[in-house]
Amino acid sequence: MKIAMIGDLHYPSMVINRPEVVKARDAFFEHVLSAFLETEADYHISIGDLTNVGELAEFDYIFSKVKSYGSRVRFIHIMGNHDTYTHAKADVLAATGREPYGLIKTEEATIVMLDTAREIVTDWSGFMEDEQLAWLETVVRDHSDKPMLVFAHHPIYGTTARSKEAMMSLHETVELRQILNKHTGIGFYFNGHNHTNSIVNECNWYFVQTAAMLDIPAFRLITVESGQVSVDLIRLEDESMLEWAYFLSRHMPYFEPFPSAEGDEFSTRVCAYFHSSFGGSKG
Repeated sequence: MKIAMIGDLHYPSMVINRPEVVKARDAFFEHVLSAFLETEADYHISIGDLTNVGELAEFDYIFSKVKSYGSRVRFIHIMGNHDTYTHAKADVLAATGREPYGLIKTEEATIVMLDTAREIVTDWSGFMEDEQLAWLETVVRDHSDKPMLVFAHHPIYGTTARSKEAMMSLHETVELRQILNKHTGIGFYFNGHNHTNSIVNECNWYFVQTAAMLDIPAFRLITVESGQVSVDLIRLEDESMLEWAYFLSRHMPYFEPFPSAEGDEFSTRVCAYFHSSFGGSKG
């Protein structure tokens, strides 16, 4: 099984109204989305801040692009804080036909999608209601030797880079870590929000954070096969794309380039082994 995952796309309907800025925006996102959606995968997942200010026109642009690929692309959008800047979460979900959180059970892994986005523009930390946490606990307690792959926008406090900074994680009072630790097998928690690559291992959990696309034009490719989970960073290193990203990121509202987006030497790739009823060994 393969999953292509994109973090913090921040597609903007509004940029500084100069022809060269609009041209850079259109060229950059056309190339980025084409490369992402043309990658062969069972699922294509966005881990939030798909849009820059949550305008319906921004969602329309992305979902029209997805639709053009037909049924071959199974696209999953997870809500980020920027996705709720303009409209209520319920209105965005209704417009996009998505659910706030959910579960997919496959032969290879259990895929969990969480909703950590608030609807308060002035507080960009993450939060989860009791109802969703109770639902997640039932999912985790359903014992399985399959890997658990959890996708959310916000990191858990004290895990990946910058997650101890103000409003740069799920709120400390949300007991998500305690629930996830009830999973007895290997687990991966994927998030964005902090605009820097970071990978941290705690016991049987791997926390994988992915930078914003405008800082590092790249996406993650997650592969689960033969008792192994591997996570790679697929870079889009065309020189024109890098130039468009640099120029555009400095001419759009509500986005600030992050100078340390690359992360450290351990932030690019991770590979882990697990016991499995369908083969594989632990290493």
